[in-house]
Amino acid sequence: MTPTVKTQPSPPGIMALLTPTIFLLAALSGSYLFSLRTRSPRTRDLQRSARARDLQFDSEEDDLVASAEQRQLAYDSGDDDDYLVVLNGLQFRAQFGVRSGAAVRGYPRNGGMYVLHCSAVELDFLQIDRFHIAMRSLDQDEEDAFCYNMRRLGATWWESEEAYIRKSMDPNKYYDPVAFVGWPAGGGVWVLRTTHGDASERGVGRINNAQTMEERCRIIRQMGGTYYENPREGLDLDI
Repeated sequence: MTPTVKTQPSPPGIMALLTPTIFLLAALSGSYLFSLRTRSPRTRDLQRSARARDLQFDSEEDDLVASAEQRQLAYDSGDDDDYLVVLNGLQFRAQFGVRSGAAVRGYPRNGGMYVLHCSAVELDFLQIDRFHIAMRSLDQDEEDAFCYNMRRLGATWWESEEAYIRKSMDPNKYYDPVAFVGWPAGGGVWVLRTTHGDASERGVGRINNAQTMEERCRIIRQMGGTYYENPREGLDLDI
């Protein structure tokens, strides 16, 4: 009868102990690197610049949240080559909020600024991206040309950002003038001038639901607008 030999289990080797640890570290590092790669360059740049300028983020993926005096950061287009520009004061060309369309500003060389809340059709007319914040041109000639095109849509000139904000906070807008402008392909211009109160009562804002400039012109005509073969007769333009 062959005797049975009992052996004691050998202690685990050093690699057996290290393997789970290695896998855990690899998993953690992989998740961390993935989060870095998927976080947009725009967000990282804004975060770094905001911390350097003592500004605050609402959360990691939210846009910059700051007061009107602090908002001096602008970024371009949202493509892979995002870049950040620091400007002296509010210099945004287009910004987005809760409403459809975008708030558009232009900065002429003679001071002040033009403001217009644009529909999608008007943004296309101004060649503004409908989905990304834009900044003003640093070339003043180019910015003046942009302001001229804003005037072709009936933009209002304001002495300053503060003057515009004060007026926009005024609850009594019933008699404030409003204008709707359309540029047909065949020439001339359609213009509807009325008051805020009348536009509200008649639902004139439906003009901004147009999907093309030709459709916008047709709705302006239906709502009582006037056609001017010579645009200088309908708009305050230096043509």
